[in-house]
Order: sequence, then C-alpha cells, then structure tokens
Amino acid sequence: MPTITISEHQLNEAGFVARVTVDHQRQYEVTVSDPFDEREERSLEFYFEEWIQFPFDERVRAERARDSVKAYGEALFAQVFRQDPDAYSDYREACRGGLTNLQIEIEGESPAFQALHWEAMKDPQQPRPFAVDTVFVRKRFQRGGLPVDLQPSPVINLLVVTARPDEEKDVGYRTISRPLIDAIERGRLRVNVELLRPGTFKALSEHLEGKAGFYHMVHFDAHGGLMSYAQFEAGAKNNRYLFQARYGRGDIAPYEGEKAFLFLEGATQGKADPVEAQELADLLTSQGTPICILNACQSGKQASTTLSLRAGGEGGGEEEIEARETSLGSRLMTSGVQMVVAMGYSVTVTAAALMMEKLYGELFAERGIPEAIRLGRKALYNDKNRKVYFNQVVELEDWLLPVVYANKAVDLRLQPLSPEQEAAYYDREDARYRFTPPTYSFVGRDLEILKIEKALLRHNVLLLQGMGGTGKTTLLNYLRDWWQRTNFAVDVFYFGYDEKAHTLQQILHEIGKRVLSKFEFASFGAMGQGAQRRKLAEVLRAKPTPVKVTLCTSRL
Repeated sequence: MPTITISEHQLNEAGFVARVTVDHQRQYEVTVSDPFDEREERSLEFYFEEWIQFPFDERVRAERARDSVKAYGEALFAQVFRQDPDAYSDYREACRGGLTNLQIEIEGESPAFQALHWEAMKDPQQPRPFAVDTVFVRKRFQRGGLPVDLQPSPVINLLVVTARPDEEKDVGYRTISRPLIDAIERGRLRVNVELLRPGTFKALSEHLEGKAGFYHMVHFDAHGGLMSYAQFEAGAKNNRYLFQARYGRGDIAPYEGEKAFLFLEGATQGKADPVEAQELADLLTSQGTPICILNACQSGKQASTTLSLRAGGEGGGEEEIEARETSLGSRLMTSGVQMVVAMGYSVTVTAAALMMEKLYGELFAERGIPEAIRLGRKALYNDKNRKVYFNQVVELEDWLLPVVYANKAVDLRLQPLSPEQEAAYYDREDARYRFTPPTYSFVGRDLEILKIEKALLRHNVLLLQGMGGTGKTTLLNYLRDWWQRTNFAVDVFYFGYDEKAHTLQQILHEIGKRVLSKFEFASFGAMGQGAQRRKLAEVLRAKPTPVKVTLCTSRL
C-alpha cells in the first residue's frame, strides 16, 4: 500500500515548511498555511456547534460554512501537491492502484500544524475528500510508551466511561452510551460492553487494576477541554473542580499556558475532577489499554494559542501569530497511548451511533482501527442526515470530525469462538432478561437511572415509591435489562407483588437455584432458612460483579 507522508519541518513567515514523501523515497519541500482566516474558522465552529442547537435561523451562514469545507480541502491539496510538478507526478503514481489502496500520514509536533483540518484535503479531480477513501492517520514525534500485550479474545472488550458531574444540569446520562449499545446489539456484534459506575477516576483506576491486556479500548463520554491554571484556580475557588485529595494523584501544580483535561465526576454533585491528559495516559498505558475513543468532549477541537515566530537575522524581532491547538486526543497520543480516536467538534447522537456501529463491525473483519474509522467516516459521508435539536433533521458534513492519532498499529488479537466459548456465549444471551417495552414505548428516565445507580453504589439498598401507574414496575424491569447489557449485574431477580406475594423461602429457593451449582444447590435445600440466608449472602458478596435482587415496588 503506497504511503504519502506530510511531515512538519519548520515554521516560517508564510506558515509551515513541510516535507512530502511517497513511500519515503523522493522528498519535496512545500509551504503550507491555514486556508481559513479567523472569521471562516469561526463560521465552521458555528456550523457544527451552534447552528444544530437552533437550526431555524442563519441557514445561509450554515450553508456557506458547509460549502467552505470543500474549498478548504482543495486549497490544502494545492499547497501540498501543486507547488512542485514532480511532487504531483509522484502523487498521481501513488494513486494508480486506487485511493482505497493509499494511506496518508500527517506527522507534526507543533499544535498549529496538527490543528489544520487535514481530513478535509481533496483533489479537485476526485469526487470525495481523501479521508473518505483512504486510510488517514496523524502522528506526533514521541518517544517511549510501554508495549501492550493484549490477551487473545473472541470478543472486543469495551469499557465505556460516562461522567455527568452536574447530573440534572448536565448532558443526558445515556446520550451516547444508549445508542452505542443499541447499535452494537442491532448489528449483532460480539462486543462485551461494560459501563463504569460511578464515572470517577478512583472507580476507573480500581476497575482497570488486575485487568492488564483485557480491554481493547476505553470509550470516554465526558466533558473535556483546554484550561489555563488561572481558569482552574477560579473553578476550584467556586467549588466546581476537585483541587485537593485527588485519588491517585497529587495537587495540580501551577503551570504556564494551557493543559488538556478530561472532567470526570467528583464525590458530590456539581464538582468535577479534572484529569490531566498525562495522568489519563499513564493510567491507560500502565494497564495495557491500547485504544482510547473520545467522542463527547470536543476532544480534537482546536483552541486558540499564540506562537512566537522569530523573524531571523541578528537583531530580528518576534512576531506573534495565532494558531489553534488540537486538545486532548493529540496530548494523549503524545503521552504514550497507542491509538486515539478524537472528534473535532461535538458529535450528534445519530452520527455517533452510525459511526460506532460501523467501527465495531469492521473490527471483526480484521480491518484495523484506521481502516474501520475510514469506513465509519464513509458511512457518515454517504448518509448526512442528522437529528438535532427540536427534533429537526439536517444534513451535516460531520464526516470531517473524526481524527485518528496513531503511534503504532494495534493488533486486537481477535479470534473465532471455540465450540465451548460459542455455547457459553449463547447460553448467557439466552439467560439474559429482555425488556418488553410498554404499548407507548419507554422513553426518558435517564436522570432517574443515573440517580438510582448512584444511590445503589452508596447504600446498596433502594426504595422506589410512588403512586400506582406512574411506571415504577416498568422502570425496574427496564433496569433489569439495562444492568445486564452493561455488566452492572451478572443477574437480576425480580420478586414483585404484581406477580404474587412471594414468601422468603420462595425467594431463597429461586436465587439459590440460579447462583449455585446443581451439587451446591442439593445440599443448600437441606439447610434451614437461617443457614440458607447466610450461605447466599456469602456467595453473593464473593461475586466479582454484583447480583441485583429487586424485591418489590411500593404503591402509596
């Protein structure tokens, strides 16, 4: 597969001097500058971030921003390949086998170089941008990074980390995780999904401990961004950010400029725990997790920064130019994570579901992450209809948003199911409870589900009460399904008065029959009621994943 590499060399008055090579043969120097000025960049941000929130006004501005993506890509192409006729000739030769057999790599260290919308680059003679038809990855020059040795697995092990520090004042709890899991099930993909609860750094650290090489990827659904130390101090004084006693980390020391953070949950509502990119990378690499996916926190979004450019010559002054900086995704890759998938702007739920279904499906075809992302991007390009605010459907050019940073190729070491594994897999699927929606479907309840799960983690006992007909039983039955799908519980038992008045002996018998082996259950039946209670309590406490026992609903 021919590889075109565009690598940053140095900064000059016009922008950047970059080197272009095809298969590391002949090398060409070209000058590259940002095709957009600040006003055009702001319009693109408006298109992806603001217009979708109220898609009734400023349609002309949105359409201009949409059309500017093509102009930007063609201008970038001309800068890279049209300055030198030999460079263009080598490019044409590399394309002879078709764009799907081509790979493009962007190598650069400076934030401003990485901040260019390289994925938009387009040959005017081709119908689509390169990133839709070719494998397109970014790299930064870095050293070190621990090798990752994944365990062979017949399924993709995926950990989803959802953080909602502000609860009801935050983004919906399952805005990303629910359609993601629905897409995996709809595609019948063998993906073992675990949803971390609670979404704290401590819970993440403890969950990953002892599971080195187990998870293929961690998918973060949380807020993130760049922050100066002054901004951090202001948030800490307002009790918005956790400052001291950060689990597993020291206090944040004063620093110059900006740092990239992912905001996980603190101990109380309204307080976020800022996790610096290096801290997150250290945790993931130490536990052998090679891939990090960031999609809800504008994790590849550019932030304004200022670079000083020396004019050169003795006595030459310095000129300040404004650039933009890709944030958390780029920093994680530089810090040692082998592969990071980030997003340039906020991603709609429909886009996330479409892309992730394609991504996980293609991984089983042994496509590799970059190729799977390309196919996911192509799915976004071919179907641009997105559901946005006010239940409106608009067309978005959000195929541009995914950014793939790759230090190394990742071998997921996926293998076919053995006959024994296949039988166990389908036995688990058969035993799992499946929720039957009521007549008018089941909608909402995300905030209630978040609060119920947090309450159970604090106290392990929950009383759900309300007037008859308000949906208590339906909610509990839905939770039986959701908790098993996301590995919050291995099994869930329901004993409700809507079925019958269960006796304690019937409850003990039903639980014992499902959590004990047939030999253990034979001796269990001969025990007295007190001994049975003690036995079951001991067995349930020893389970690595809890078993939820729902006794009844209360009607007031």
